[in-house]
Amino acid sequence: MIVYKEYDQSSLDAEYNNQAKVSNFMSYVKEWNALCDTTLHEYQDHVTYCYDEGSGQKLDLIYPSDRPNNPCPVQIFFHGGYWKALSKDNFTFVARAFAEHGIATAIVDYGLIPMVTMQELVTQCRRSVAFLYAHSEALGLDADQIHVSGHSAGGHLAAMCLATDWTDLDASLPAQIIKSAVGVSGLYNLLPIKLCFLQADLKLDMETVAQMSPVNRNEPKSGLMHLVVGSKEGDEYLAQSNAMHDAWPEKSTMPQILSPYNHFSIMSSLADPSSELARLIRHSMNLD
Repeated sequence: MIVYKEYDQSSLDAEYNNQAKVSNFMSYVKEWNALCDTTLHEYQDHVTYCYDEGSGQKLDLIYPSDRPNNPCPVQIFFHGGYWKALSKDNFTFVARAFAEHGIATAIVDYGLIPMVTMQELVTQCRRSVAFLYAHSEALGLDADQIHVSGHSAGGHLAAMCLATDWTDLDASLPAQIIKSAVGVSGLYNLLPIKLCFLQADLKLDMETVAQMSPVNRNEPKSGLMHLVVGSKEGDEYLAQSNAMHDAWPEKSTMPQILSPYNHFSIMSSLADPSSELARLIRHSMNLD
């Protein structure tokens, strides 16, 4: 029986089951953890902040290796894990893509489903951006150079942040804070997520699917969403980015396919500041 597009249940589940598609996926997670330890030794100018007192959620702020006297731009990173797994501590290595280029990196934790709802999870991520903007002077950050990126579910969160009218969160904020966003293998339409095996854990209702899908949000008035997909990720991941571009034709790029990456190796490439993905994200900031 067809459940979505041309997919029956088993084929739709297979499209989104990244662990089944990449048999040695745990080796990537082990690699990330080792890279995180190395990164903390390489870049010792880092601080952890609680950005949301209500939830107690925190972010790690890692400064450039040669920290300038002037405020530095910041790249805010949201991790993946299908909104239900992993944490900021698995992704410290992302800072390696930016630290040698005068860019600070903020790696954000957020509450995971089912401990929080999707709505609360998105709100927490928005609060992390607002925190960095509001405290930018004290933190040595350039409030006019705040950028976001995310992998997989983190790509969804980056898009939701770019689509935010920040005055709705806090009337003292400008309407737009974010200058650019990059979604790496992002998820922008939650309908197939609800219809596949992930629903057993996520328990999304149709109202959440409608409200929390970036493809259903109006185009942001400013900023640009850069869309990136690995060449070995499968048809649905490319379809997700194509749908995002169709929804925001003026405020997103055509999806760029990077080879020869799968869902996990594309993330690992950020550990190399000379990688195509690292250079692409820096270029999106108009700094490289």
